[in-house]
Amino acid sequence: MKVKKIVIGIAMMVVFISLSAQKPFRGAEVYSNNSVLYGKFEMDMKMIKGSGMLSTFFTYKNDSYIQGVFWEEIDIEVLGKDDATVLSTNIITDGVSGDPIHDVEEIHFDYSLADDFHTYTLEWTPDSVVWYIDGVVVRRETDAVVSTLTSQQGYRFNAWISCSAEWAGELDPSDLPQYQYVDWIEYHSYNSGDFMLEWRDDFETFDASRWSKANWTFDCNEVDFAEENAYIEDGKLVLAITDPDPSTALFNNMNTSDYLEIINNSSSMEIQVRLFENGHYKFQLFDLQGRIILINEINGERYNIPYADFKSGIYFLNVQSKDNSVTKKIYIE
Repeated sequence: MKVKKIVIGIAMMVVFISLSAQKPFRGAEVYSNNSVLYGKFEMDMKMIKGSGMLSTFFTYKNDSYIQGVFWEEIDIEVLGKDDATVLSTNIITDGVSGDPIHDVEEIHFDYSLADDFHTYTLEWTPDSVVWYIDGVVVRRETDAVVSTLTSQQGYRFNAWISCSAEWAGELDPSDLPQYQYVDWIEYHSYNSGDFMLEWRDDFETFDASRWSKANWTFDCNEVDFAEENAYIEDGKLVLAITDPDPSTALFNNMNTSDYLEIINNSSSMEIQVRLFENGHYKFQLFDLQGRIILINEINGERYNIPYADFKSGIYFLNVQSKDNSVTKKIYIE
């Protein structure tokens, strides 16, 4: 494990803007409905692999981006480049006297953080901020910057694409879609040196009393956060990065006729998908606006998609296996 530390002033201010900007891709953010001062967050996550993309958890003082407000934020960010082997730990402060200051340590691992679930822990006290992976400390910060984190902060997950290829890598749209998975999260409050468990969310359902879904974006973010890109699937919170026009994606330059066969059975109102090889596959159906209509996984070589409740029009079916991903345009009358 190698550590790279950077302390810099970033010339880019994060400013939330409306979706009228129409970014080229769609991402997801889920944010808390309350804020806390200090505590321990522990969560089990499988992150995103792909240059240019990030999967995160962070605490954030609401309205930090507003001019004249002192910025307070603590980040867990996995960079998708280099097979998702880079964890960026970050404290962002100031912003009042100029640009926000990023106190960053990048930890480089000899394994991918996107191939399996790992337990991430963030401890925040008046004297220290500590990051763990699978119970091992990867960074402990006790410098003066910690004493400036004095406000209550909310907490968020998000999956997005950076405009900074120098930092996050150059995006290859054929890597899309990608998914961040969160199996569970716990919050432990802090009091006089002790942590106490307050709650745990296993994401069996989306708890709207605790979480909300974002529908905005910010500068140097190449995605619009779309509410439909954050959802619960098989007891996990999923944050998806998608291409709103899947017809433009090139998936390994494969000829779909060499990979699968699509049969539109109008009598049963089903799309029948026949794969030419038995295996584990993930299916996603998008509409023309890039919205995810259906997601499912199978073990086998056949899959039927009922479409009696679908509107007439053009859809895009994406099928992923371990080694390949192809997209097929489908017209439903």
